[in-house]
Amino acid sequence: MTKKVAVAILLSWMLSLLFSDGKALGASAFVAGAASVNITPVGAAVRVPLGGYAARKGALAMGVHDPVFARALVLGSGGQLVAIVSVDLCFLPSGIVQAVAQDLRQMRLVELTGSHLFLAATHTHSAPDPLAMDPANTFTQPKGWSCFNPQLLRWTAYHIALAVKQAYENRVPALLGYTTTEVEGLNRNRRDDPVLDRQLTVLRVVRRKDLRSIAELVVFASHPTIYTAKMLEISADWPGVMEQAIEKRYGGVCLFLNGAEGDAAPPDSRGLTEEQAVEQYGKAMAAAVLRLIPTIVYDVPVPVKAWQTSVILPRRQPNGLYLAAAGSLGISIPDAQNRVRQLMPSTTTISFVCIHRLLLIGMPCEPTGALGVALRREAEEKGYHRVAIVALVNDWLAYALTAKQYQHGGYEAGMSFYGPQLGDVLERAVSRGLSQERNSSAEQ
Repeated sequence: MTKKVAVAILLSWMLSLLFSDGKALGASAFVAGAASVNITPVGAAVRVPLGGYAARKGALAMGVHDPVFARALVLGSGGQLVAIVSVDLCFLPSGIVQAVAQDLRQMRLVELTGSHLFLAATHTHSAPDPLAMDPANTFTQPKGWSCFNPQLLRWTAYHIALAVKQAYENRVPALLGYTTTEVEGLNRNRRDDPVLDRQLTVLRVVRRKDLRSIAELVVFASHPTIYTAKMLEISADWPGVMEQAIEKRYGGVCLFLNGAEGDAAPPDSRGLTEEQAVEQYGKAMAAAVLRLIPTIVYDVPVPVKAWQTSVILPRRQPNGLYLAAAGSLGISIPDAQNRVRQLMPSTTTISFVCIHRLLLIGMPCEPTGALGVALRREAEEKGYHRVAIVALVNDWLAYALTAKQYQHGGYEAGMSFYGPQLGDVLERAVSRGLSQERNSSAEQ
């Protein structure tokens, strides 16, 4: 065989892989599919309390400013599939992951439950209140505040599961690429802490056949709190503006996952109305993502890995800052303490998804930038090439700070319910989870 013939055969084989719709790769081909499903309550049901601000005191939504969605990306090869889901909620209420998993089992998608379901809240403060979807929220005082609404939980969970199902059904042979960079001026530390997570991570999945977009996944740390407690209409806040701009540009599904956002906020927007600021910042975020996309190099990744590690949490101990804030809202100290005991879990899980050489670490809380940077450093020291910390994944513990930050006080410490050692406990759990995967890989 001449050298020219050998090169021609090799080129032909590579082109056949690229344009054959993956048939030459068989069942082990890397595939991906994405979908978005509107989770906004309809009709009279839209009159739900909005989550995010206690200052609203359970006020009901007056309408819909812009709809909220569940956006899902299912990817992997062979039997190793993972569903990554971005949902426009402030956080994930207790029971919603189980409710989504139950619906997925009924849809015969049991393989996308457990560690293979990476469900993250965007943290918008103007979506239906997660506490109204929490079966543990049986409190009746103060009158008019959010309490458990089983219909809202069923509606939301079903539509999240439906997004996963549609993404699964939309799977096609795919290529994947990603990039990370540090960006200036798109977030600030609202505690004036010197440490801020400025990493912007963009993962892009395209169809192998024609390189058309399937999905863009964006990880960045910034609170969606441009709309304040005065906002009484349902809204995805700035992440919705960003996602829609990217979807309009490329035609795929854009998923936003919030990063170590515990103390990260958008830049100052004085002089603008809230609506103008949401639009401006969302478009600025989209522009930063769009600048990165042309630099992405695509490849067929090795099998996607997903795993979890369980965590026994420290004793729940609401501090004086929280109790004082609760008292100002008419909640007695015993009632405030009981709410923490009833609504905050005693155990949790940390979720990991490794895609090619990119590792997503899903934290069940709102980690501060200092804690997030420490977690990323831990993973990088264990050999992971790129690491993105994702907040509010598969559970809700409220805020997680370093011990030093907790002792310093402030709003975030008041909303951290496990004492000063929580950050250290979570950091050790992440280290254990990383070692668990490395040991498992070494045995195979």
